[in-house]
Amino acid sequence: MNKKITWSLAILVVLILVGGVGFISNPGLFNNSTILQALAQQPDSAILQDVVIREERVYICGDVQEVARRTVGSLNIKTEQELSNQYAAKGYSVVKLKNDFLAQTKVNDFCNYHNSFRHFGIQNNKLAIFQGPLGYNQKLICIEENIDINTLQPTFQVKLQQAMDFFQMNPETQAKLRYELEFSSEDGLNAALENLDELQE
Repeated sequence: MNKKITWSLAILVVLILVGGVGFISNPGLFNNSTILQALAQQPDSAILQDVVIREERVYICGDVQEVARRTVGSLNIKTEQELSNQYAAKGYSVVKLKNDFLAQTKVNDFCNYHNSFRHFGIQNNKLAIFQGPLGYNQKLICIEENIDINTLQPTFQVKLQQAMDFFQMNPETQAKLRYELEFSSEDGLNAALENLDELQE
């Protein structure tokens, strides 16, 4: 009786092993298995949901401000393509970094610090005033129509020309130009305009 049970168990084990080997060696069974596909996809999807997206604004002056951090899951996004499309619609470009995503948008303005800056330059051969620090001439505030560049001292004319090519100057020249032609506020600018003759000396 015990021998019959032992033999029956042994035959059952052999059948199970043979069946298991046949299942593993048959790739068709794997391809048709929705359970295995779900298990394979679930880890990637779950990991993506926890990845952080850093949202940043890049200003004219080059300063960068982080405005938000959120997870992919909080946006109900399933794939990286959906992530790129959703941010592109808002004017952001998305870059995948090692551990997170970086979404940046360019802002046609200066950061809070540089927003009040003003500097001298040249426009239409007249003395011009630009918003922002030296080197950034995207925002012209006004042209001093009554101040022709040719009426200014030659050395001051050279400085104004250098200001317009600020990033081509060496660090020492840049520092001198900032000291003389760049102002952190409207008050500083107005004082310089009132004492333009002294500034040229």
